[in-house]
Amino acid sequence: KMHDNKAQDGAYVFGMMFNNMKERSFNLKHHFNLTEGVQVQQRMSGCEMLDNGEPVMFVVKDTFNAIYTDQMVCYNMTHFIYDAGKLLRGWDGMRQAFERVLFENVHLPICIRTLKTILKREKNFAMRKVPPRLRLIKKEVSGGLKVSCLAFGFYPRHINLTLLRDGQPVAEQDLTGGEVLPSGDGTYQLRKSLEVSTEELKKRHNYTCTASHLSLDNKLDVSWESGAERVHLSTFSALLVMLLIVILLGIFICVRRWRYTASQSKIANVDAKVSEEMNLSSDSET
Repeated sequence: KMHDNKAQDGAYVFGMMFNNMKERSFNLKHHFNLTEGVQVQQRMSGCEMLDNGEPVMFVVKDTFNAIYTDQMVCYNMTHFIYDAGKLLRGWDGMRQAFERVLFENVHLPICIRTLKTILKREKNFAMRKVPPRLRLIKKEVSGGLKVSCLAFGFYPRHINLTLLRDGQPVAEQDLTGGEVLPSGDGTYQLRKSLEVSTEELKKRHNYTCTASHLSLDNKLDVSWESGAERVHLSTFSALLVMLLIVILLGIFICVRRWRYTASQSKIANVDAKVSEEMNLSSDSET
């Protein structure tokens, strides 16, 4: 009977979402005057609860053609937030009141029950802790260098990743990225990047990626000093040039010796031939 109730819950939620997304897809295609091609509408919905099982919030987000986030609904037990975006007309007061009752009494309870079932069945998997791997990546870009902090292979998804410059955190507005993404193997990844100009590189700042995670007792740190690699590269280049000069000089000396030996051999052969002819001539006269 419990299995039947869960199946009914799933079928009910799926049916409501399907009909709602079908209606929105029709309205959005009309809004953009799209008559040909394949259009994609995506919906993400989910809920959160505390460790004691108390529900925290329920969220729904809709995206059209992977570009426009055209709707966002958030119900957190005390507040109901609805954002219709700029694509379609929003809900009126009566519709919002109806949707709030629906989220509070139908969607959220079903989602929490499903979440508890999954956590019970997959407890070891869901409660596992996988430490992140951390890399500091440098990539040349126009006008400078892009420095990226990459944390990957971690679980659960919450992580604190900070890029430091000379020990001070770089402002978030100066960074790109910052969204936790699934890796496809049950773990997550996060990347934050900073573009550093050529002038800044000359100042030889010290950049450090630092990460803290539930799986770690201490923070992970990876550092890099801008300009240091350039000094090493210059030294390596100088050594390479010197080595090339030595090789070319060695080749030149070998060629000169070979030519000298060959010429001496030819002279010796000529002298021997002349000497032989002179001996033959002397014998004839005798």
